[in-house]
Amino acid sequence: MSEASHVQPPDPRAWIKSLPRVVAPQAAVLLRLLDAVQADPRIRAFRVRGSIARGTADEYSDLDTRIWVSDDEYEAALADLPALVRSIGPTLDILFETPGSPYLFVQFADGVQLELSSGRASEASGRDHGVVVLLDRDGLWDQPYDPAPAWDQNLWLGWAWIALSDIDKYLRRDSLWEALTTLEKARSLLLRHHAAVTGMRDPEYGVTSLLDYGGSLPEGLESTLAGLNADEIRRAAFACAELLASYDQRPFADFVIGRLATRN
Repeated sequence: MSEASHVQPPDPRAWIKSLPRVVAPQAAVLLRLLDAVQADPRIRAFRVRGSIARGTADEYSDLDTRIWVSDDEYEAALADLPALVRSIGPTLDILFETPGSPYLFVQFADGVQLELSSGRASEASGRDHGVVVLLDRDGLWDQPYDPAPAWDQNLWLGWAWIALSDIDKYLRRDSLWEALTTLEKARSLLLRHHAAVTGMRDPEYGVTSLLDYGGSLPEGLESTLAGLNADEIRRAAFACAELLASYDQRPFADFVIGRLATRN
């Protein structure tokens, strides 16, 4: 599957049945979901993405799915989504089951997890790439698709520098938990930016994007780890700042690195 393409098998049921045996439980749920979706004419398109679509799934993989619904019946269809997923099989719980919720996370009793999001058919121009389309009643996927970058992609570096600056403040206040959790935020933003500049798909997922699409982690990333210890956090934050500086050299970066290098 190319980076900006989708697959639309001529026989969706046969495609699902051809999935590896290791994901047989997920395939069984996906088959029943396809049946339920096809039986509801309000649902105009249905896709699956993630490791199932890429062919890299294992027994721990969930089902990442999305439907597109006729605009004039969208609200009514959303109200019926919990009943639709319960018709597929016994559920342990459904998260985000609130009136009109466009997203459900379903934990089935057999261990399978399902993410089901929804959108209006008229919004299909914002569809995903690198997916398998299991239903398309109206040819929504016939047009070429050029995915847009994440809306905040150009902000990740700036946010990371702000987070590192905040770490210095928290350490000077002896607020270790704030410093440690902010370090995790800074590292996450670093990984998103690294994924973007190295050409990974879905860079907003950071480390997941890098690992799922064959990327490499920044060299020395392990030095950005720390426990709940002020010296460890400061050293890890400084290491994170040095990695960030390899992408972005600016006066504020120098200021933050200087602050992290000193305790007084």
